[in-house]
Amino acid sequence: MTQTVKDKPLNLQLAALNNLGLMYANGQGVEQDFAQAMQCYALAAEQGVAHAQSNLAVMYAHGQGVTKDEQKALKWYRAAAEQGLPYAQSNLAVMYANGQGVEPDYQEALKWYEAAAAQGDSLAKINLGVMYANGQGVAQDYQKALSYYEGGAELDDPVAQFGLGVMYANGHGVPRDMQTACHWFTLAAEREHAQAQFNLGFFYSLGHDIAADYDKAVAWYERAAAQGEAAANYNLGVLYSTGQGLEKNTEKALQYYLAAARQGDAAAQFNLGLIYATGQDTPQDDTVALAWYQLAADQGDAQAQFNLGVMIAKGRGTAASQTVAKQWLQLAADQGDAQALYNLGVLHQGDANHQPNYPQALACYRQAAAAHDDAKVALGWLYAKGLGVLQDFVRAHMWFNLGAISGHPEAINGRDFVAQQMIAPQIAAAQDMARACQQANFKGFD
Repeated sequence: MTQTVKDKPLNLQLAALNNLGLMYANGQGVEQDFAQAMQCYALAAEQGVAHAQSNLAVMYAHGQGVTKDEQKALKWYRAAAEQGLPYAQSNLAVMYANGQGVEPDYQEALKWYEAAAAQGDSLAKINLGVMYANGQGVAQDYQKALSYYEGGAELDDPVAQFGLGVMYANGHGVPRDMQTACHWFTLAAEREHAQAQFNLGFFYSLGHDIAADYDKAVAWYERAAAQGEAAANYNLGVLYSTGQGLEKNTEKALQYYLAAARQGDAAAQFNLGLIYATGQDTPQDDTVALAWYQLAADQGDAQAQFNLGVMIAKGRGTAASQTVAKQWLQLAADQGDAQALYNLGVLHQGDANHQPNYPQALACYRQAAAAHDDAKVALGWLYAKGLGVLQDFVRAHMWFNLGAISGHPEAINGRDFVAQQMIAPQIAAAQDMARACQQANFKGFD
C-alpha cells in the first residue's frame, strides 16, 4: 500500500531540520534569515521530506533567500504533492491554473485541486468552485460551484463569499437576488476582498435593485482603491468629476483619475487627456493631454487614438504631422470608429498645403457613411464636383438625401443645390437609390 504523508515514517532529524528552516524563515527564536532557511529546507527536501519540499517551493515562488524561480517552485510543489501533501497539491494546481512556471493547464489544475480537496483542503475546494463557475477545465456547472462556495463561505472565506455574491448577482444556479448578493459581497468586503468592495461601490452608485447610497458607494470604492483596485480609483474619479450623488470636486476627480492612470487604467488616462485638452475645470495643457492620450492609445483605446490623431493633425501639443495623425486615426478606424474614418477621409482629401488622395478619401467616406452624416455630405460634394470620380448628380443627390434625413443642414443645402442641376426623372432615380441604400444598410452602394 502506498504511504501518505500522514502515515509515512519520518526521520526525526530531517523533521527537525525542516522545523529549523521554519524558525529561520519566520524569525522565531532567531533572527530572520531566508538564506539559512533555504539551506535547511533544501537539505531536508533532497531527502524526501514533503513539508520541506513544499516550504522550499514557497521560497522559490516568492524569491525569499533565493532568486525567484517559478519552474523550481513547480518542481518542489510537485515533489511534495506526489507524496500527498494537500497544501502542495493546492499550490501546484494554482500554478497550473495561472500558468506560473508552466503553460496554463486547467486539466492538471483540476486534478491537483481534486486531490487536495479530497483531503479537506479548503483553498482547493474554493478554487474548484471557481473552475466550475467559469467552466475552466470542466463543463460549467453552477450547482457544483455553489456547493463548493457554500462550503468555503461556512469557513468565513472571502473568496467563497465573493463567489456566492457573483452567483446571486447574476442568477447563476440560483434565482437572481441582489439583496443576497450584497450580503455575501459585504461579508467578503469586510475581510478586505478588494473586488467585493468594488462591486459594492458599483451597486450602491447605480442603485439597481438596491437603494442608491452614494456615501456607501464612495466608502467601498475608497477601501478597494486603497488596495490598488484601479477601477475603483477610476469610478471615484467619475463620481467626483460629474458630481453624481455628491458634490462635484475636480481636484478629487483628478487625484483619483491620476491614481488609476498610473495603475495603467486606459479609461482614466483618456479622461485625463480629455480634461487637459479641453481645460475642463483645470488649466488647458495640450502637452499633458497628448501624453495621457498617448498612454491610453498605446493600450488600444479607440477614443484616445482618435483624439491623439486629431491633435497631431492640428499640431496641438506637438509638431503637426499628417502622416502620424493618419496612423492613429487608422488604428481607431480599424476598431469601427466612424468619426475616425471620416477624419481620415478629410485628411486624404487634402487642403491648400497637402495634395489630395481622392481614392483614399472616397474609401474612408464610404466606410463611414452608414453611421456618419458628415461622410454622406462629403460623398455628395465629391460626386457633385467630380472630384476623384466622374461627376454624377444622381449619386450626389442620393448621398445628400441620406444625410438630410437627420436634418443635417449642409446635406439639405447640397441636395437643393444639385436638384437645380437635375431633371425630374433623375431626382426620382436618386430618391429610389437612397431608399434602396437604406434597405440594404448601405451595402453595395457607393
